[in-house]
Amino acid sequence: MVLRKIFPAMYAAPDTVPAVSRNATLYLLRCVFLMGIRWPPKNFFLIYCLWSLALNLCSTLYQPIGFMTGYIIHLSEYSPSQLLNSLQVALNAWTCSAKVIIVWFLVKRFDRANLILDEMDKRLTQPGEHNKVNNAVSNSNRIFFSFMTVYMIYATSSFISASIMGVPMFQNYYPFLDWRASRFQFWLQSGLEFFAMLGACFQDVCVDCYPINYVLPLRAHLANFAERLRQLGNDPDEHPDQLYEKLIGCILDHKVILRYCDTLRPVISGTIFVQLLVVGFTLGFTLINIVMFANFGSRIAALVFMTAVLMETTPFCILCNYLADDCYKVADALFESNWIHQEQRYKKTMLQFLQSLQKPIVFMAGDVFSISVATNLNATKFSFSVFTLVKQMNIAEKLSKPKEV
Repeated sequence: MVLRKIFPAMYAAPDTVPAVSRNATLYLLRCVFLMGIRWPPKNFFLIYCLWSLALNLCSTLYQPIGFMTGYIIHLSEYSPSQLLNSLQVALNAWTCSAKVIIVWFLVKRFDRANLILDEMDKRLTQPGEHNKVNNAVSNSNRIFFSFMTVYMIYATSSFISASIMGVPMFQNYYPFLDWRASRFQFWLQSGLEFFAMLGACFQDVCVDCYPINYVLPLRAHLANFAERLRQLGNDPDEHPDQLYEKLIGCILDHKVILRYCDTLRPVISGTIFVQLLVVGFTLGFTLINIVMFANFGSRIAALVFMTAVLMETTPFCILCNYLADDCYKVADALFESNWIHQEQRYKKTMLQFLQSLQKPIVFMAGDVFSISVATNLNATKFSFSVFTLVKQMNIAEKLSKPKEV
């Protein structure tokens, strides 16, 4: 009951309540605002600018530099487990920064997409149609909070594990700070790394979950659209001109759906492409760490991290496969409608429309390859190649050998 009052959009509204598709991105866009990549509000201009500067300076800009500088200065002081733990997070931090910058430049497309969702909502007339969209809204928000939970558990478990071992999480480089000099400097560096990692995880949730939050209501509207197409021509009292107008209306609805996808396509293309490029390396380093070097606490943190990395691409790739199936179902629904005994004008328009419906909606990653389960599997399988390469070259054994004094 408490959660329902605080986060009402997590729960499906009754059929009698008109669907509001943009609520599927309600909490996502609030968190995007807290990322500091929106235009500052007039009432809190200075506060918002300071918050944006602090978060993005620590997480988006400096964290990747801190990782690299730490390797250059203190590489010889890393244990194998610490090095792999740092490398797996460093790769993800670099990709997170790239994705945040992409979303930063294209964030206005989220607002445009919501305006198009409002157009789609106007076509909903039946309680069943509202029910499908309401369910999609609640599922979308629940998935967003599931992402947030997993990512924050990783950041917190890594901090606790590092605190117990007495070593900062990633040993990033901070000017004028030497965590070995005193307990105060150790806790100061640990706190800075924890804040930067919390900020990065918070940003990662937004830039990884937004495709799901926008595609789920799209699937609900496609299901409603298919049902409208299936009902065409079933009313015996309907005049041919009225039926033809309905068909034209459906064609316009399809154009709205395609415009919605085109609005989101540049953002999705950039962020998913960046993530798929490095997911194999990231998972490979994590596997090596879990199997060969990590202690019990580090293994738990690494397993949670692996789950978070898989969540960055896998759910949306699965959704893209479902989306293609939905498009074929829409084409089938039009073919199953009562069109055979209609007038010639209707048949010609309907057949042309059917040809366009048979082209599935496909999202591309960087305009290079399609986003699908097969692509995701090929990217993640590379992690086993990384693991095998390390085993065959005996890199793990070389790292484990004590250094000669």
